[in-house]
Amino acid sequence: MINSIKPFILRFIYRNLDVKLPQRRWESCLKIKISKKGKLLIGSYCNFRKNVQLRVCDEGRLIIGKNVFLNTNVSITSRNNIRIGNNVKIANNVVIVDHDHDYKNDLVGYKNGNVYIGNNVWIGANCVIMRDTIIGDNSVVGAGTILKGSYEANSLIVQKKESVIKNYK
Repeated sequence: MINSIKPFILRFIYRNLDVKLPQRRWESCLKIKISKKGKLLIGSYCNFRKNVQLRVCDEGRLIIGKNVFLNTNVSITSRNNIRIGNNVKIANNVVIVDHDHDYKNDLVGYKNGNVYIGNNVWIGANCVIMRDTIIGDNSVVGAGTILKGSYEANSLIVQKKESVIKNYK
């Protein structure tokens, strides 16, 4: 009963939060922060594990589809636009952001972009998804991959890490 009450209570705390019911499970320490002009939409049947952080800053939009699973320590921050499709599974310690600090301007301000994650996507542990990234439907992202750019539907995306920096002899 507690899990069905949480989304209901959150609607009264945040007027710019739309949660579709029913939900599957929201574990403890779910952190949601939404600016006055931001918008967060969460589809039905979502499952959020411990320490998930959802942040919507400025006039950002974060849209999470139906039947989405966010594992422990997932962090999603939107300043512009992030869309996560239906039936998406995101493993632990994944970071998703739609902005970068503007390092050419003394780190004042941000460069905003968009992130789109298609339907039926699985994202492995410890991935980082950066601004201006599109992941097509039915794709798999291997653990530890850092993504920026456009990836077609039905892709297996991995980051090769076998580089030898130095041989000891």
